[in-house]
Amino acid sequence: MHSLLSDCPKFAELVEKYFSFLEGYGFKRSPEYEVTSGTLCQVVYLGKNVAITVYLDVRDNYVGVTVTKVLEGVLKDSLQGGFHADLGAYLRKRGRFRKIPVRQLSSPIETALAAWADYLQLEGKEILADLPESLSLADRPD
Repeated sequence: MHSLLSDCPKFAELVEKYFSFLEGYGFKRSPEYEVTSGTLCQVVYLGKNVAITVYLDVRDNYVGVTVTKVLEGVLKDSLQGGFHADLGAYLRKRGRFRKIPVRQLSSPIETALAAWADYLQLEGKEILADLPESLSLADRPD
């Protein structure tokens, strides 16, 4: 697993494996927003109204997912009058948090990717719908 921590292309391949369902909802990978560095690997799927970012913080060995508002094809975070939040915090605020069964896979990173993908599919229907009203400012986690 340690080699994966320094291999962003391998991480991106794993993200594509577990999040390939996003393409069925109209999301496309957006390399222009992706980050590859010694401390962060970030893969971005862009929809018409929502962006989904899957990242690996190499220092903390943490896999996370964030959602960001897209306006006129550009990601707009909270500082730009848009919306940006951790997926888990956003769904909890919307009352959509259930424990999901976690599949134990060959590495903790794959296990985390599978869990986030399952969680998004189970609880994130309004995100996956990619509508203009997705990610309302009123739903921003505190």
